Amino acid sequence: MKEDTSDRLLSGNEAIARGALEAGVGFCASYPGTPSTEITQTLMTNAREVKGLHVEWSTNEKVALEAATAASWAGVPALCPMKSLGLNVASDFVLNVNLSGTGPGGLVIVVCDDPRGHSSSNEQDSRFYAKAAQVPLLEPSSQQQAKDLVPFAFDVSRRYDTPVIIRSTTRLSHSRARVTLGDMPKKGTVADNPISGRFNVPNPHLRHRDVLDRLERIENEFADSTLNALTAEKTSDLLLVATGISWQYAREAAASVEGKRPSLLNLVTTYPVPQPIMRRALEDFDRVLFVEENDPFVEDETRIMSTLWEMPSTQLFGKRTAHIPYVGEMSIDLVRDALCRILGIPQEHQLSEAREAAKTLLVNRPLAFCAGCTHRNFYYALRRVRKRLSGDLVVAGDIGCYSLGVFYDETMNTMQAMGSGIGVANGLGQLGDLGFTRRVVAIIGDSTLFHGGLPGLINARHKNANLTLVILDNQTTAMTGFQVHPGSKRQTDSLTRISIQKMVEALEPDLFVRGDASDLSGTTDLLYDIIRRDGLNVVLLDSVCRLEEARYQDELPGVEVVIEDSLCVGERCAICTRDFGCPAIVWMKETGKPVIDQDLCVRCGACIDVCPHSAIREAD
Repeated sequence: MKEDTSDRLLSGNEAIARGALEAGVGFCASYPGTPSTEITQTLMTNAREVKGLHVEWSTNEKVALEAATAASWAGVPALCPMKSLGLNVASDFVLNVNLSGTGPGGLVIVVCDDPRGHSSSNEQDSRFYAKAAQVPLLEPSSQQQAKDLVPFAFDVSRRYDTPVIIRSTTRLSHSRARVTLGDMPKKGTVADNPISGRFNVPNPHLRHRDVLDRLERIENEFADSTLNALTAEKTSDLLLVATGISWQYAREAAASVEGKRPSLLNLVTTYPVPQPIMRRALEDFDRVLFVEENDPFVEDETRIMSTLWEMPSTQLFGKRTAHIPYVGEMSIDLVRDALCRILGIPQEHQLSEAREAAKTLLVNRPLAFCAGCTHRNFYYALRRVRKRLSGDLVVAGDIGCYSLGVFYDETMNTMQAMGSGIGVANGLGQLGDLGFTRRVVAIIGDSTLFHGGLPGLINARHKNANLTLVILDNQTTAMTGFQVHPGSKRQTDSLTRISIQKMVEALEPDLFVRGDASDLSGTTDLLYDIIRRDGLNVVLLDSVCRLEEARYQDELPGVEVVIEDSLCVGERCAICTRDFGCPAIVWMKETGKPVIDQDLCVRCGACIDVCPHSAIREAD
């Protein structure tokens, strides 16, 4: 990828990484989070070949952005990719560095939003951070544009001494298209700035004044930018204003409409919204339809401006008029339906009926743990503990593979942001004097503990909260692709591994114990014993990610597991499939009994303890 300048098939994330390399990026810090992970992963792969490039997985997004900003202050072009929820974590710093400035290196923040929440706990629109911080925002609509915008963003950052945000969404980040590559810099960047500038905010009101002045100058530049492309149809009085990947949907939908095709405006510089462009749009067209994911960001900005311009005759359509839905991902069908309603074109009822009929053919496939995942063992054990406690248990969960506990018989009661499990448990664990009598369990993974769990754990110790914290330690960042974190089993030579046990014991909990999540029965008994105790109790469960394990072994451990047909009672039990739910245990409709799918089974043997009839056993 380094020297080749031929056309390549790249995902949006890979294209952003390539654009950063072409821009001479020297520093990249990030925390893994879908759909942004591959940006840093791609740069990390290239760091072995590109001279003068430092790439790291930081403990969280705030730390990553602080580190990247320091590099920019020192004169090194710095990139900080993250997902939408990560920008929430980093927002405290964003709303300060916008005032202090970013120095000579240039700082580009890439945020990848996740409409419909495919791999996120929400589907937030992160563009409001650009408006809150009053920093420029760019939205690529194609993989080619994603690559080309990164050098432009670095240039804007350096010239205006400001962070620049590039926003992608899931479909752009993960889909592939042909991209024409540019030239790579001949030499790497050197940190040659002594940081002589004053990168603090002694007079916020004066710096705020400067930011507003800067924003006005940026808006004037954006108004003349060729990035914002208008495809005008002379016979149309309808304009589609689309941002990001929505422009692709709008373009295809417009081409499919019978009769007069609407004009198209691909708005890339979405904050500050260039007023001259939008004013001309409202002057030249009687009707304007806004197409964007997720919130009516450009639509609302334009509506506000239109009142100042006193253009009541122009009809504005979009989310505010219910022509475009507020929730979920954009699609060609959604844009086409909106166009048909505005243009008065009859809907194709047969096609709509076919779509609805197709939905009935889809098989419901709930999210599930991988075969042999020890997180399943933990939740199965916790469910048994809850039964022993007559349901008198609240489980505060967190973000990670173990978030699937929300679906695993709803074993997890709460799940919010990273680190929130221990935070929520802090509150519940201090309600004893107010009559709260349920036992409280907080769940967190190893990577999330380092990311956002430590402040909550410290607070629990300081406040003497009555709770049990269970740390599911599989020694990797499994959810996003096995990235290294401070407690990972496998570290590179330059990194120091942090012991979770020593770190937790230094806080002096009332009780600290270590268990093995591979031992289902032992885990059940251990949890039942610890959860009933008062005080701050911490259980460190040694866990296993089977996918990570498979990367470093040639053959499966353990012995083959089978189900003894003569002992299995089938539908009268079904605990192994209905309750335990390992995907390697397959229900056979013909026989009314389960079998082990040997191609999926990882031979962990956990299911042996699940069967009350001893039908599941090791093969002879």
